[in-house]
Amino acid sequence: MRNNDYEASRGALALRALIVLSATVVLAACGQGSGGGQAQAKTPPTPVHAVKVEPHSVDVYAEYPGRVQGKQTAKVIGRVTGILESKNYDEGSIVHKGDLLFKIDPKPYQATVDQRKAQLASARAALSNSSRIWKRTRKLYKANAVSQAERDQALSTYQSDQAAVQQAKANLESAQIDLNYTRVKAPITGVTSLRDVDLGSLVQANQTQLTTITQLDPVYVLFALPEDDAFARQKALSEMGKQSSDEATREATIILNNGQDFPYKADVDFTQSTIDPDTGTVRLRAIVKNPHNQLMPGRYVRVRLRIQTLQHAITVPEAAIASGQQTQVFVVENGKAKAVAVKLGPNTAQGQVITDGLKAGDQVVTSGLGTLKSGAPVKVKQDQQSNAGSPADKGGHGNADQQDSTSSADDGSSQHNG
Repeated sequence: MRNNDYEASRGALALRALIVLSATVVLAACGQGSGGGQAQAKTPPTPVHAVKVEPHSVDVYAEYPGRVQGKQTAKVIGRVTGILESKNYDEGSIVHKGDLLFKIDPKPYQATVDQRKAQLASARAALSNSSRIWKRTRKLYKANAVSQAERDQALSTYQSDQAAVQQAKANLESAQIDLNYTRVKAPITGVTSLRDVDLGSLVQANQTQLTTITQLDPVYVLFALPEDDAFARQKALSEMGKQSSDEATREATIILNNGQDFPYKADVDFTQSTIDPDTGTVRLRAIVKNPHNQLMPGRYVRVRLRIQTLQHAITVPEAAIASGQQTQVFVVENGKAKAVAVKLGPNTAQGQVITDGLKAGDQVVTSGLGTLKSGAPVKVKQDQQSNAGSPADKGGHGNADQQDSTSSADDGSSQHNG
């Protein structure tokens, strides 16, 4: 009887222990679930950098391939016939206008000059004699001492001798010009090419090319704009009216092959009024100083030109653009990130132009886009807020890079402290 009571008592105790254990497990599970929910609810918002977008004017630039051309190119051609005696310059060197380049044998031309001088002296002597005769005959005619025929003959001889003197002067001047042409001088300042004729060769008047001189300072840069860019530029110039002749409007930057800007600004001095039907482009020409002869004719360069100025444009740093299935940015609304699809315009020094999707006053996230999701809580760092398009944001790309660097450092610091 006692054994039965003892067994019953042990069973009751075991049942109670099982109930208590089950309750403990259930409570523990509930406690963990409740604690996890609280932990999740307490997840802090992600710190981000952001810019506040504001409409502003933006200059749009584009780059085009160009080719350098000498402002002037002069072919040096012999003006008289003769044997080429000497060369008085170094090939490939810079010569100045008026410098002596070649000498053609002057002896036959000097002889002609001497002959013409003698002819002029003879003509002047004849004129002096006929002048005395005419003066004497005129007095005698007035005194009825000579006939009308004698008077007319004296006058005719005097006038003929006057013409002979003028002819002799012209002949001497022509001979002197030919003699001067035996000394071939540089017609312009520039760099010389190789000589085209060897010394001792016969130079034919107005036919034989001796060398070529190309002016190197200043130089032209020829380039072409696609039809759409040319139209946009022309429209912008028309809207600017009188201001379209300002230096800033005509100014262009020459970019060398190493990517560096040429130190002297170019000036667009010619725009073709028609479109090339073969290429669909409009030709332009810029002129630029070249004091150190860096821009050699034939060299290929790039030309950066302002095409237009967009008014009331919205720009964001490139770091704010998220690429994926669609181009988007994240804006901050009510403390949360919101993905917004945008359309991109031209990329400028002041940032990426957004043509659709953003409005004035939007706060655009510029850091942490790789891990950010739409709807995630965010907190804008107060020391990193700025206005896109404000003077502080003029750097465009540079500001974006700086924000990325600061963001990475801040994020790393937060993770370390956490």
